[in-house]
Amino acid sequence: MQLFVYGSLLNPDSAERALQRRPAPGQLVPASLAGYRLAWNSIHRIATDACGEIDASFLNLVADPAATVPGCLLAIDDAEFARLCLREKGYTACRLTCLSATGESLAARVFIDERPLPAQLPPVPAGYLAKIEAGLAQLPAAFAAAWRAALPAPPLPLIAGDYRFVDSAQKANT
Repeated sequence: MQLFVYGSLLNPDSAERALQRRPAPGQLVPASLAGYRLAWNSIHRIATDACGEIDASFLNLVADPAATVPGCLLAIDDAEFARLCLREKGYTACRLTCLSATGESLAARVFIDERPLPAQLPPVPAGYLAKIEAGLAQLPAAFAAAWRAALPAPPLPLIAGDYRFVDSAQKANT
C-alpha cells in the first residue's frame, strides 16, 4: 500500500524506527494531496528534560478546497502499517487520492487527526521541526521549498531540547 507522509516520516531516520527498515533513497516519492492544508493542531503529550510532561502541537491535515499539501508517497506493507498506527496515535488512517509528480492519481493512506481542538494550541517541539528539516535535506530542493512554503507558522514559543512521547506505544515506534 502507499502511505502519504507530510511530517516527521519525511525523515528516513524517523521512519526507520516505526517501519523497522530504513527507506532507501528514492523510496520517498514526492506527491501532493489536493483539498488539504498543513496545520499545527494534532495535540500529543510529550516529556522533555527541561519541562517535564506537557502538551505539544504536531502537524496535521485540515480540509481546505483551495489548498494542496506537498508530501511523499512511501510503499509500506501491512505489518509496517500496523506499527505506524501505534505511532500515529490520535490520527485516523484515511484513504485518499494523491497526485504523483507526473500527475498520476494514486490511492494512498494518510494519517489525519480528527479529534476536537483545544481552545489554545500548545507550542511545537523544536526537535520535531529539526527531524522534518533533516528529512527535507535528503529530498529534491524544489520539493523542500514547496513544502516549506505550505508550512504555517508554528505556535510559539518552540519547546527546546529533545522530546519523547509519554504514550508507551508512540514512544516505542518514534
